Amino acid sequence: MIPKLQSLTPIQTLYAEYLDALRQAGFQGELNLDYSDRVTLSTDNSIYQRLPQAVIYPQDKADVARVCRLLGEPQFRKVVLAPRGGGTGTNGQSLTDGLVVDLSRHMNRILEFNAEERWIRVEAGVVKDQLNRYVESEGLFFAPELSTSNRATIGGMINTDASGQGSCRYGKTRDHVLELDSVLLGGECIRSFPMPRSDYLEACEADSREAQIYREARRLIEAHQDEIERRFPTLNRCLTGYDLAHAVDALDNFDLNSLLCGSEGTLAFITEAKLSLEPIPKVSALINIGYDSFQSALEDARALMATRPTSIETVDSTVLNLAREDVGWDQVAEFFPERARVIAGINLVEFTADDEGELERQIQVITEKLEREQGLRLGYTVAWGHEAVKRIWIMRKQAVGLLGNQEGDARPVPFVEDTAVPPENLPAFIAEFRCLLDSYGLHYGMFGHVDAGVLHVRPALDMKSEEQALLIRPITDAVVKLVAKYNGLLWGEHGKGVRSEYVPEVFGPLLYGCLQQIKAMFDPYNQLNPGKICTPLGTEGAILRIDEVGTRGELDRQIPTAVRKAFPSAMNCNGNGGCFNFDPDDAMCPSWKGTRQRIQQSGRRKPQAAPRHCRAVVTPPDA
Repeated sequence: MIPKLQSLTPIQTLYAEYLDALRQAGFQGELNLDYSDRVTLSTDNSIYQRLPQAVIYPQDKADVARVCRLLGEPQFRKVVLAPRGGGTGTNGQSLTDGLVVDLSRHMNRILEFNAEERWIRVEAGVVKDQLNRYVESEGLFFAPELSTSNRATIGGMINTDASGQGSCRYGKTRDHVLELDSVLLGGECIRSFPMPRSDYLEACEADSREAQIYREARRLIEAHQDEIERRFPTLNRCLTGYDLAHAVDALDNFDLNSLLCGSEGTLAFITEAKLSLEPIPKVSALINIGYDSFQSALEDARALMATRPTSIETVDSTVLNLAREDVGWDQVAEFFPERARVIAGINLVEFTADDEGELERQIQVITEKLEREQGLRLGYTVAWGHEAVKRIWIMRKQAVGLLGNQEGDARPVPFVEDTAVPPENLPAFIAEFRCLLDSYGLHYGMFGHVDAGVLHVRPALDMKSEEQALLIRPITDAVVKLVAKYNGLLWGEHGKGVRSEYVPEVFGPLLYGCLQQIKAMFDPYNQLNPGKICTPLGTEGAILRIDEVGTRGELDRQIPTAVRKAFPSAMNCNGNGGCFNFDPDDAMCPSWKGTRQRIQQSGRRKPQAAPRHCRAVVTPPDA
């Protein structure tokens, strides 16, 4: 039963009034107030859970402008919201206790494609694999490669400046962003792209918030250039979001997108993107190298990088053994033969080329090296051709899901997931990382992009246990210190989200003050995804802290043990979103594919949008 407006709390009343005003302003999408829908979007692939007041599904860019225009009205300055795409974030980036603005349901159209000039314009809700399927007949693809590519949206990739396999060759998402269409708080629509100094100076003459942002951002960057260069290491996975280091390039071009890419919806709503495309390599091969220890695999990576591969991925014995037990192992078993000595780590080294002769030359170079310098290598196999290589990469992409298949209540969880250090420092860094986890008696899985100095580390914790949940704080604090020791960054791939509490420490007081000023230019009242990355000076609210945001485990504790045991699949869902994938040929999940309603995955009733003639009311949990 929906309560009467006077029975709501003041904060619920505020959101109800905002949603009602939004509909009266001509909003064409859906305003979903059902408790079931709100719960569904209260989680992602992180350990956290935050119940939103409602979920908004914009129909198009005009709807987003209506949302932002109304948000700028004085009476709604306490309304907060966050954008959401595929919901695969590992740090709670899209979770909010305000309004979730889901751009994936309707804003998923491909708008323009130029094969000759190798670019495409898409809406923010387009899925990466959807885009690549559209352009593959022209021999093109959008880089970089993600393990979640069949459900990760372009908007989500831009907002986290996502990266993945092959980043040493193809870079990060922002390296392929040509233009962004964004909506500022207050409803002003802007299009941002790299500007030569002459165009930048002309743009600064306008009387608009956009021009004001240009002027102030460049002033901050130029005033703190020395500190920017001193503070941040040179890494393949360098700074994501509010990137002061790359907003002005060597040719004096100014690119606002360096600030927007990776900003996690804290500065503006990204609605469309023009992206550069890469030619698909015509031929490929993958060397699968086995080792007697994971540490040996890490230590060998630098020598392998000298052969100039497209990418090197590393997998530890935990993930590999789980893969052996998976139904898909038969597809790749021939490339990982049983040996007398047990393989405890593997390196997957991919080479690509545009003709067979060049590929064969590359493979000859590395295989001769492997034969000449056997060391701790236990042997290798070669997978030739796109089809064979694809099968192995699918196994690697499934690493997160495989870790979730472990038995017992303790499950590998992401909270120190994507550290990045210079590749030459990775073996020593990981050795200390493992000692840290071993000191707590924890099991863990490791896999990732060894060529870029990024490994995904997932310690196994039972988050339903208060005692084990308390380990999140000391382990994270120790990893932050460890990353600093090895001249790296805490956030190498998946963005900051709730882990933003370490931003002031990493940036230092001077540069953190710059971030606060940039945030204030875009979002003076701290309404756009507040608590993430930074908080503008003089506003209410602070950066979120890793142990002050509710977790899924806390709520799971409230479920009776008998019920947990009766629904193990639901309890062990890691939130990675694999069941919400784009692929029309994949059987999972048919009800979601047919309805685009995420709650259909759980078999609940279809939520109803507020009728156009009805007053929008936020339904509390106990209604």
